[in-house]
Amino acid sequence: MDYRRIQSRGWRKLFLLILFLFSLFFLCGCGENLQPVVFPLKEPYLAYFSPKNSLYPHLVYLIREARESVYAAFYKIELKEVSRALIEAHERGVEVRVFTDDLTSYDKGSQFGELNEFHLIKKDKDPESLMHHKFCLIDEEIVWTGSFNPTSKGSFKENNNVVVIKSRALAAEFMKEFEKLWEGKPSSPANFSHSQISLSGAQAEAYFSLHDNPEEAIIRELEKAKESIHFALFTFTSPEIAHALIHKFAENVEVKGIMEKEQDSSFSRYRSLKKLRMPVEQDGNFYFMHHKFFIIDKKIVITGSFNPTWRANYQNRENLLIIQSSSLAAQYEEEFYRLWKEAVKR
Repeated sequence: MDYRRIQSRGWRKLFLLILFLFSLFFLCGCGENLQPVVFPLKEPYLAYFSPKNSLYPHLVYLIREARESVYAAFYKIELKEVSRALIEAHERGVEVRVFTDDLTSYDKGSQFGELNEFHLIKKDKDPESLMHHKFCLIDEEIVWTGSFNPTSKGSFKENNNVVVIKSRALAAEFMKEFEKLWEGKPSSPANFSHSQISLSGAQAEAYFSLHDNPEEAIIRELEKAKESIHFALFTFTSPEIAHALIHKFAENVEVKGIMEKEQDSSFSRYRSLKKLRMPVEQDGNFYFMHHKFFIIDKKIVITGSFNPTWRANYQNRENLLIIQSSSLAAQYEEEFYRLWKEAVKR
C-alpha cells in the first residue's frame, strides 16, 4: 500500500474542505454581517454600544431580514456593507428609500453614488443646516436610532450608542418625519403627537427638531430628577440645559457628565460646569466620544441624534427619544461608568 499517496489524498481533501469553509465564510460577509438582533424576553427593545459592539453588522442583519420596506435617514453613509445590503434588499423587491445630508454626499467614501445608481437615495437641499438624523425603519415596525452614522470609525473606533425598538406606533412617528424629508415639505407640529407609546411595560416618546423643541423636552425630564443625572455628550453648548443641570446639582442631585475633548470650544458648557465643581470630565477615547445621551434616576434614557445645541434645536433635522425603562437605563449606566473610568480627570 502506497501510504504517501493516501497521505497526499488526505491533505488534498483537507485543503479543499478548508477552502470551501473559507469561501462560505467570505460569502456570508466574513461572519460579521450576520450578527442577529434578538430582543430580550418581554422587552421589545435593546441597545448596542461601539466599539464594544461593531454596530453595522446588526444594521445589515435587520436590512437583510426586511420583507416589505427599509426607510433610512442617515447624516452620512460610508460603509459598503450597508449600501450593499440596501441594494440587495431593493433587488429582492423590498421598497428601499434613503435620505442623507447634501454636504456629506460629496465626502470621500460616501456611498451616495452607489445608492443613487439604483435611484434609492435623496439628499436635502439646505447647505445652511444639517440633515443630522441617524435612523432606520424596517417594515414600518422596527426603529433603529441613536448616535451612530454607518461609517468605519463610527462602528469600530468612536463611542456610539444605538437603541432598537420593535413598535409600529413608534415607527409611525418616525415615518411622519421621514415622509417630510422625502417630499421636501416644511416641518409642522400639527401631525405629531407626544403621547407616550407603550413598550410592554416601558414607555417611549419621540421628538423631532424644528417642530417639537427637543431641548424643552430634555429640560422637562431633567427637572423631574430626584437622585441622579448622568450624561455623555459629543457637543454641549445649550445654556438652558446647563442651567437645568446646575439647578439639580444645587439640590444635591448627583450630576456627572462626560464630554468630547475635541468640542471644548468657547461655547462649550464644559468649563462653566467645571468651575462650579460639578463632576464633568473629558473623554479618554483618542477618537470621538460621539454619544448624545442622558440617564435620569437610573430609569429614564434620553438618546437619539440630538446634541444639546442651538443649531440642533432650531436649524438641523434631528430626533430625540425619551424611554422609561430601568433595564435599558442599566445598560446605559454600564456604558457611562465604563467611559467614566477612562475619562481624563482634571
